[in-house]
Amino acid sequence: MSERAREAELIEAHRAGDRAAFDQLVDLFKQRAYNLAYRWVENREDALDICQEGFLRMHRAMQGWRPKSSIFTWLYRVIINLSIDLRRKQSRERTVPLEGGSASSPHAELPIASGEIGPRRAAGMKELSRSIQEAALRLPRRQQKAFVLRFYEGLQIREIARIMRCSEGAVKATLFQGVRKMRKLLAPEWQQREQGNYEMQGYKTSHQISHLR
Repeated sequence: MSERAREAELIEAHRAGDRAAFDQLVDLFKQRAYNLAYRWVENREDALDICQEGFLRMHRAMQGWRPKSSIFTWLYRVIINLSIDLRRKQSRERTVPLEGGSASSPHAELPIASGEIGPRRAAGMKELSRSIQEAALRLPRRQQKAFVLRFYEGLQIREIARIMRCSEGAVKATLFQGVRKMRKLLAPEWQQREQGNYEMQGYKTSHQISHLR
């Protein structure tokens, strides 16, 4: 049985009063939902909270569910929105410590493979990653969602169109606008890095800009 067929079967069982069916749906989706939330919020507890809220919303939605699309596609959209909202809130509330960083910060540690990358380059890569995420938070919500799904989740255009409930052409146009704005937001910092001959893992930041397509 395909996952879509199994999903539909469990939804019908839940609506018929089978309480165990919802738990089975959670088991079916929980790992992917958690991975999705964690990749964006980079904190285990926050990701678990987002998943809990997402599954609560899914439970409420299932009573009137009409299977025009997969309910996981619906859940995916909810998880993305909750993750974006949390990152926006964290961005507004963030304070910078006078010295060092918090051990609980999602950017506090970066695994370094021996002989592959030095601490200075690792720090530069971490800062670049944080700059890209913070710039993404400044995009209009629709552009932000498309950017996250394409460049963080690696989804195909047709998958993004299904999640965002729009045409593939609309997704491409939204991505074009989002990437153009990201380049403008990040250009001053990347120019500063290039002036300092700042290289990370063998490539310059201008190479990163050219690959935001």
